[in-house]
Amino acid sequence: MNIEQYGIYILYTLIYIGCAVILKYTLNVLASKQYLADAELAGGNVAVGLRRTGAQFGLAIAMMGVLAGSAADSLMHDLMITGLYGLIAVVFVASALVTADKWVLPGIDNLSELKSANVAVGFVELGMLTATGIMAYASIVGDSGGLGASVAYFVAGQLTLVALVLFYEKLVLRHHNIVESIGKGKVTSGIYLGGKMIAYALILKSAIVGNGGDVSLLQQVEEYLLVAVSGMLLLYLFEVIIDVLIITSSKLADILAENRMVPAMQLAGMKIGVALILSNAVL
Repeated sequence: MNIEQYGIYILYTLIYIGCAVILKYTLNVLASKQYLADAELAGGNVAVGLRRTGAQFGLAIAMMGVLAGSAADSLMHDLMITGLYGLIAVVFVASALVTADKWVLPGIDNLSELKSANVAVGFVELGMLTATGIMAYASIVGDSGGLGASVAYFVAGQLTLVALVLFYEKLVLRHHNIVESIGKGKVTSGIYLGGKMIAYALILKSAIVGNGGDVSLLQQVEEYLLVAVSGMLLLYLFEVIIDVLIITSSKLADILAENRMVPAMQLAGMKIGVALILSNAVL
């Protein structure tokens, strides 16, 4: 890579930093009714720190999707397109906070819990924001129809993610109220649900990126659902194998009920790893 190429990537990095600053102040405004974000961060509020970390990490992943897209006909035009999609990525990431508050953790006031240093809620938002960045990346890379297509893919991905999380909360974990546990500050439940959302997002990424082409809208929907459903089934199958072979000391129900953080982190990490491999090598 020559000096000119280094200079170009520095420009792209500056665009990302600019978007990160915009995201920072957007988050500050969204949280201002409950707390001053900078003061909470300076005071060592880990829950707020997890939210901010997830937002900036998610934005960085989304920006990778911007940079992986097709180059424009000139550097100036390309920088302008990058800046535009960067701002769209900021909107995508900020919208995830509304999703997490209203649908993923219904009945819980996320901002109030974050102010109270509820680390469990912080981990859920970290997972949701990272997952949002992954789907924003996929929406932009998989975009074959302009900005409108990117937004449509992102909305479809977000709705599918929420539906999967609600299905898991209500049916698979029907004997353990994970939302109630997170509201009570049980960090294990927050780690587990946050990791689950990242794993789901990786599967949905493959469904979005692999979609499109010269096919009808109905065929695109069918392909998206096929990859998403088959990916989730494979992920669930491997989750069972992981539970049996890796976490041998206790079962999931016991881990969540007894708030065991170490095996919960192992489960979350392994499931994200499996989803990462499935999304790139199998689907």
